[in-house]
Amino acid sequence: MPQPPSAISLMLCDQVVFEQGTQKAYLLGVFTGVAAERFPTVPQRFDIFAALTDGAGDVTMTLRVVHLESDQEIYVQKMKVHFSNPLQVVNLRYRVRHLIYDAAGTYQFTLAVEDQEVAGRRVRVYSTGNKP
Repeated sequence: MPQPPSAISLMLCDQVVFEQGTQKAYLLGVFTGVAAERFPTVPQRFDIFAALTDGAGDVTMTLRVVHLESDQEIYVQKMKVHFSNPLQVVNLRYRVRHLIYDAAGTYQFTLAVEDQEVAGRRVRVYSTGNKP
């Protein structure tokens, strides 16, 4: 029977690189805020890294992004993950390639199995005040 995992970490970064051979994860450009010249933004490209444990079996992980001020879901991505045993640590990389922020504010990134939240991270998106 599948068992949802627990999160060790959830990080947003410019890029996640896995070392060949050891599969060690290197997080490049970790961030908690995004500066934008205008809204809606150009499509954002970045990676999300999650380290998970305590899972068992096959589960579908869902990444959701919600603008907290409007309660509008702006992005969803699903990934099937296999946990061979609960002691295993699974490192996931979500490649986000087409996320568009419609407005400044706080955005909640949530990783869930069905409706059970496993991990979350908030990101502040703000205007640089530059006019194009």
